[in-house]
Amino acid sequence: MRIIRFPSISENQFLGCNAAFVDSLTGELNATAIALRRLQGSSKGSAFAHEMTLDAHRYGALIVLDRWGTVLRAFSPHLSLSRWSGIVEGAPARIEAAEKLLARANELLDSGDTYGNGMVEAVLLALQSVSGVFAAERDAADQMAKLGPMLPEEYREARRIFSEDLAGR
Repeated sequence: MRIIRFPSISENQFLGCNAAFVDSLTGELNATAIALRRLQGSSKGSAFAHEMTLDAHRYGALIVLDRWGTVLRAFSPHLSLSRWSGIVEGAPARIEAAEKLLARANELLDSGDTYGNGMVEAVLLALQSVSGVFAAERDAADQMAKLGPMLPEEYREARRIFSEDLAGR
C-alpha cells in the first residue's frame, strides 16, 4: 500500500483515508447484499457467476478492513485528531468486531446447500451490523463531505491514494 510509505500523515490526510475506507467498505457490503439477493432461493452451484460475485465482495470487505487496520497501525501512534479522536482510539475493537461479524456471516453462507430466506436475512443483518460498527467513521466522512470544493488538497490526495490502494487488491 502506497499510503503507508508516507513517513506521517496529517489530520486532513487521515480523514481522506477514512472517507475512502468508508466508501470502499460500504461498496463491498452493498455489493455483497445485492449478490446475495440474486442468489436467494437457489441452491449452491446453480448460479456460478453470481456466486463468484458474492465471494469477491464478501472477501473484499475483509480485505478493506485489513487495509484500514494496516493504516491505523502505521499512523495512529503518531496521530492526534482535534476532532473525531474516537475513530483512532476505538478502531482496533471496531475492526475486530466487524471481522467477527463477517466471519460468522461467511460461516453461515458456507454451511448450507441453498441460499434460503432465513440464511439470506441473517447474513444481510450481519452486513448491516458491520456497517453500523463504523458509524463514527461514517459521521466524520459525511461531515468532511459537506465541505465540498473547500476540502483541502491533502485530504483529496490521500483519499485518492488510499482508494487506489484499496482498488488494487
